[in-house]
Amino acid sequence: MILKQCTDNKLHSIYVYGSIGRGEEVPGKSDIDLSIILTSPLTSTEIEILNKEKIKFINANYHIVPKVDFDIGILDEVLKEDNLYYWGFWIKHLCTCIYGEDLSVHFPRMKPNINICKSLNQDIVDTLKSYRKQIVEGDSDDSVLITVLKRIIRGAYCLVSAEDESWSINIQENLVILNHYFPKEESFKKIRLILRGEKKLIHTEILEYIDYFTIWFNQNIV
Repeated sequence: MILKQCTDNKLHSIYVYGSIGRGEEVPGKSDIDLSIILTSPLTSTEIEILNKEKIKFINANYHIVPKVDFDIGILDEVLKEDNLYYWGFWIKHLCTCIYGEDLSVHFPRMKPNINICKSLNQDIVDTLKSYRKQIVEGDSDDSVLITVLKRIIRGAYCLVSAEDESWSINIQENLVILNHYFPKEESFKKIRLILRGEKKLIHTEILEYIDYFTIWFNQNIV
């Protein structure tokens, strides 16, 4: 296994999430989204090797898998009580273990609540700024632009999930629910058209959405 070779025996477990985790993948369109749990942090050399292997994998399988994304957690941090509403919720409800010890057994089932919302959205503004920099520098394609819009919608939906007493993982359902809570928010309507393929993806417009929702999240996350 490439990940095990690249992480120098630090690999504890691997989880898949997103469309592939839900069994809704479309070959050639769906990304592979992974959460990787390690027993200790990677060195800069290990990170470099892992990123190179990821690129090699994508290049060899681009017709099937256009993109591979992964987020990394350290075992001790994942199991901390302070991270229950972040890693605990994430692994328990949104991930499927495909390698190693399944940590989901360590966490209780949870209903949507404001603590989960704050935890999942804690880095959303910085994430949007990072995507903006990537797009401005020309280091992005249409898949990145779509990812940005989905991150915005999922983050916004998370804000109302507790009040709505729901937890939908379908992006179109998220948009329907958001329209109910924010009926005057035209940006959600426009993004829905883009994600349904009824409106063209335009880089400058995506940058405008990023700028708008950077302020929007700062105002709405309390």
